[in-house]
Amino acid sequence: MTHETRSQDQRPFHVDVRSERDHVVVVPVGELDIVTAPALEQQLRKVEEAGFASIVLDLSALEFLDSSGIRLIVGRDQLARSNGHDFTLIEGSATIQRTLRLAGVADLLTFRADG
Repeated sequence: MTHETRSQDQRPFHVDVRSERDHVVVVPVGELDIVTAPALEQQLRKVEEAGFASIVLDLSALEFLDSSGIRLIVGRDQLARSNGHDFTLIEGSATIQRTLRLAGVADLLTFRADG
């Protein structure tokens, strides 16, 4: 399942979703910013509505992450915790991880060791 939109610089952004045994992996590809964050939010909502209580957000295919994307990730993490669901991340590139650290949220999020 893929949802595609374009950010301001016209590079395609899409979200891949794959179901695994006990969880679903959601992979945003491209730039996660104010233009594309709603597409990721929509896919995460669909996954939850489908009944998945364990979501893995794979950041490895992100090229860019702005404050809108960070806000979305932190918000989804908080929502999952309040609902008793699992929301884990697979680390992104060094640049993405640095962005999360500089925003002060990297230590608040749960990253998979087997990412």
